[in-house]
Amino acid sequence: MKVSVSTKGKPTITLDFPGKSATDVTIRDVKAGVTNKYPQFYATRQRLGLPTAAEKKPTPLTDESKTLADYGVTDGAALRLKDLGPQVGYRWLYIWEYAGPIFINPLLLVLSRKIYGDYEPSSLQLTIRNLIVVHFIKREFESIFVHKFSRPSVPLSFVFRNCAYYWGITGVLIGLTLYRPAYGAEALKDSILNSPNWIRFWTVFILINEALNLNTHLHQATLRVAPGEPRKYPTGFGFQWIVCANYFFETMGVLGMVIMTGGDIGSIVYIAIASYFMSTWAIGKYRRYKKEQDPKVFPGKRWIVYPPFL
Repeated sequence: MKVSVSTKGKPTITLDFPGKSATDVTIRDVKAGVTNKYPQFYATRQRLGLPTAAEKKPTPLTDESKTLADYGVTDGAALRLKDLGPQVGYRWLYIWEYAGPIFINPLLLVLSRKIYGDYEPSSLQLTIRNLIVVHFIKREFESIFVHKFSRPSVPLSFVFRNCAYYWGITGVLIGLTLYRPAYGAEALKDSILNSPNWIRFWTVFILINEALNLNTHLHQATLRVAPGEPRKYPTGFGFQWIVCANYFFETMGVLGMVIMTGGDIGSIVYIAIASYFMSTWAIGKYRRYKKEQDPKVFPGKRWIVYPPFL
């Protein structure tokens, strides 16, 4: 079995698999052959395609476990390779982007006394710091042990983009707007924002939503199926009312922080951006479910993500 592989800016290479037929050679084997010729093109950086006369774009050969025969590739076929650029593992993307707020928030609370002058932090500030750290430790746990990813990698540039958002908004912005004397113990001495009952109520509210969000992720992790098999729809707690219950509980937790702080500007910016993206993703998932499932069963009459608005 022989195939040729061409890519922009490189000579066409021929890969020979002696004694094997198209039913024996997998896409993974072809990618390994390309890497052997051009080490900079590691497997996740490659997108192989099969040009056809009827299609303008090559048919993507995405499943590495499938054979050439599965995609209709015959002996002597010419494949095209698209360089996806430097890649990073999907799991590592999440680990990096969530790590920032865990360290930035405690650091900025300490540095705020040097930036604004010495003041006594309030119970509100200390509690919010702890809740943010717990939230992102939970996300790290989910990224490492719970989430299953449909793609092995993403462009390296995504790390800088996503870190700019999480480190910048939930780290630096919230740190600068919340960890300052205006939210300190003296300033909030007679304010409900520093009342033990107020802080206790919203802390419990936030932690309940964190737990419910974790529960949805644990349930969703059980739904992953092998490529080509019918996709399952979620049925765990919350999904009987809302298509994307995981996004709903996530947003409720952040909303609790916004209310708890009396409308801290950094928290408002965070929930505004987050809810926009989550509603966009939820609408996309809703449309996909309607195509892939019996729409009367799922999504049925469920809200998409934010009842009673969406």
